[in-house]
Amino acid sequence: MVLPTLKYATQKHYRYILDGHLVPVFGKTSLSDIKREWIQTFLATKFSAGLAWKTVKHIRGVLGRTLSSAEEWGYITHNPALKTKLPRRPIKQCSKAILTPDQFLQVRDRLKEPARSIATVLVLTGLRIGEILALRWKYVDLCRHTLRVAETVYDGHFDTPKSQRSARIVPLAEEACSTLGKLRSSSTRPDDLVFSMDTGQPLDRHNLLRRQLRPTCEKLGLLGITWHSLRHSHATLLDAAGAPLGTVQSLLGHSTSELTREVYLHAIPEDQRRAVASVEALLFGPKRTQIGSAPQTSA
Repeated sequence: MVLPTLKYATQKHYRYILDGHLVPVFGKTSLSDIKREWIQTFLATKFSAGLAWKTVKHIRGVLGRTLSSAEEWGYITHNPALKTKLPRRPIKQCSKAILTPDQFLQVRDRLKEPARSIATVLVLTGLRIGEILALRWKYVDLCRHTLRVAETVYDGHFDTPKSQRSARIVPLAEEACSTLGKLRSSSTRPDDLVFSMDTGQPLDRHNLLRRQLRPTCEKLGLLGITWHSLRHSHATLLDAAGAPLGTVQSLLGHSTSELTREVYLHAIPEDQRRAVASVEALLFGPKRTQIGSAPQTSA
């Protein structure tokens, strides 16, 4: 009852969790017999089995959504999943994989088309891979240096953007316009996809990752890089360039600034080194010649 109301990608995710985790445990049980204690033990068991904390959270989310629907339809009187607690979230030992400017240029120069142009536009705009693969020429305005995010695609299925904030106008700087301009021909029609197969169908993100982006990065010793890493890289570079948090949030199409700050902003090593060097310069710089001397200031 709930699945048809969800986006295709979300439906696929729900079916995976239902078939792989929930139905094998709860499938033959009456809804009224599913108690809070059972769910709590189930979640702890999943975490102990080695599943990531985020995966366990998603499992509880799907179970909770399922039981909420059952409550709405009168099959149960309350949702026992609502009062369950997740295991303590472990401290992350490493941050998301991103590319520094030098690393990206190395990757770009070794990529073949269309991955080269896709990677370039992604790192310059911060679009999601589904948004760029659904981009049509009617949404690109090279005269005004903008593009409009109006669709997304997942496994060949087109849909509206992820959220209301995801439907947005994204400005294009010179290099992004140049990259897109080279892809346009005299036979291009407004509804044509900017990136597509010879048949006009959308490209497969998984094939592009497996055949082009990942092998290229691995040859350079860059592990864990995905298409989404380029979106993270764009956000980090915006932050390094001094863009306000609200601007970064708007460009990425996030619904909240907390998501932008907590998930998408990563300090890159060069910035960290410059930051600590600046602190040292303030403390022990050439103008501070002796302990106790007054710091020099300028108007």
